Amino acid sequence: MRKVILLIMTLCDDLGVSGWRKGVYNLKKVKIYFRKAQQLKRSTSKDKTKRAKRGQLIIDAHMAYVELANSFIDTAKETIRSLSSTNVMVHLRIAEIQKYIAHAERQIDQIRRRVVEGETIAHHEKVFSLFEEHTEWINKGKAGVSQELGLKVCVVKDQFGFILHHRVMQNETDDQIAVPIIRETKERFADLGSCSFGIGLHLLPAPGKKVFLFYFIDQYPSLSRHAVK
Repeated sequence: MRKVILLIMTLCDDLGVSGWRKGVYNLKKVKIYFRKAQQLKRSTSKDKTKRAKRGQLIIDAHMAYVELANSFIDTAKETIRSLSSTNVMVHLRIAEIQKYIAHAERQIDQIRRRVVEGETIAHHEKVFSLFEEHTEWINKGKAGVSQELGLKVCVVKDQFGFILHHRVMQNETDDQIAVPIIRETKERFADLGSCSFGIGLHLLPAPGKKVFLFYFIDQYPSLSRHAVK
């Protein structure tokens, strides 16, 4: 919502269109509603009545936030429909606003489903960054382990530490890229005869087996039977 309000407020100001002069106030209002919904925690009481009361407070706070967001989205859409310009840059700015409106509508839908209807949102539906949409959740973060967001990168080095090949792992797992990246590396460097996989690659289902030596990768279609410790 922040980006929708900021962008349309700036656009209207540049075009001399009224209706978004309270943009800064609206931003503060959205933040207040968001914080209220964010800070409410579910009750750990054994009393069912108290748990139900707190649960309803959480639903009410989220629905108030959603209704406020929807009101700004409707106003933004109405403003966009009223704008008439042949300027290419104006159309590009409108397209950017519409992109963030779509993001906002998706998040509103997921809030309703998760908070009100108690649905678990599927992982593939989640978006971890509006600005870098390819971002993935690498590590959820636990005690002693920091949370990580981004994309994994698989790097192949020689015994001297020189990088031979790399691959950005977008929507890919270790077992899916292990054979292809070594095959590609061997095509570039014909003398490659063996490869040791680091502890970051979990290639076999057996627990504790995280480091493997793999001979003549190009002869094997998978790692499931031919990798050896």
